[in-house]
Amino acid sequence: MFRRWNRFILRCRLIVILLISISMFFILTTLITEQKKLFTSTIVDRTIILIRTSYHCQLRLNYLLQSWIPSNLFQQSNIYLLTDNISKYTNKKILNSFKNLIETNCPQTHNRFDLCCKTAHEFELFYNLSEINSNLDWMCRFDDDQYVNLNNLYQFLSQINSSKLYYIGRTSIDYRLKVPKHNRTYTFATYGAGVCFSRALLEKLRPYINKTNLPHECIKHGISDDAYIGYLTEFILNVSLTSLRELFHSHLEKLDISFRYFNINYLQHAITFGFAWDRYKLSWLPIIHQIIQLINKGEKYTANILWIFLQNYEKEHPDNLTNQYDQSCTSYKQKSYEKNTFKIRINKTI
Repeated sequence: MFRRWNRFILRCRLIVILLISISMFFILTTLITEQKKLFTSTIVDRTIILIRTSYHCQLRLNYLLQSWIPSNLFQQSNIYLLTDNISKYTNKKILNSFKNLIETNCPQTHNRFDLCCKTAHEFELFYNLSEINSNLDWMCRFDDDQYVNLNNLYQFLSQINSSKLYYIGRTSIDYRLKVPKHNRTYTFATYGAGVCFSRALLEKLRPYINKTNLPHECIKHGISDDAYIGYLTEFILNVSLTSLRELFHSHLEKLDISFRYFNINYLQHAITFGFAWDRYKLSWLPIIHQIIQLINKGEKYTANILWIFLQNYEKEHPDNLTNQYDQSCTSYKQKSYEKNTFKIRINKTI
């Protein structure tokens, strides 16, 4: 009887030890998994997305928020909006829809010096962030009149080694630029299509880019900000542009080959589209986004029917572009007013 009791006690102890061991195993497994999540970053975490805008064009931000910019601020952790002068925004509420807002205080015109000032701030932001987060691998910058398919962008970047020198985008001209007193030429990725830089290339560019000298260097060379970055990358550093003309699209593409004629497969696989008031207005941006969302949900047939309908509708109902301008930017309205005023003055003089 006494032996049976001892055996029973022993068995109970073994069962308790086994249960404790199993519990500890699951606890340790959970802790290890959580630690891996903390230390294993995704391509989203390793990429910063920069969007350049101006208080003149604050209406454009509505279309971005209605399409490819996540409405959830938590999902905007890697997205930064750079603008010139926050105090001049008439719609402060829209700025609250962006988690990361950077004020450059650059001049608000569209000339070379001002654009290069904004470009210098974009690079400086990456360098400052990389000191805080050493895992950053990519910087991709876009304008406020572009659609960006973030899923396609992240999928593409995840297949490339950021420790190598990558300068990714699309050319807007069919010829290479010549450098005075040199036999070499270079090309550049137009900012209107979006551009991505690998971490390795960004480190190589760092000695040549800062807020003080970059705007003056643009003026000295007589070229725009995107062209000057191409000059530094291709001519100075001897790093060739990776041109992806089928994935990156800008507003500079000719009307007869713009993406209004793209089939659904182009729409599905492209990374960026450039919008312009004389083609697809920015009000189309949320529509394009919804079509792409349908594709992502496996409803490609429905998306294709809708896309064909919209293409045919536009052909049958063309916009009258006479005396029109980009209504998403007040600066264009001012230019249109000045142009018409100039014409009136000429007529009066005659």
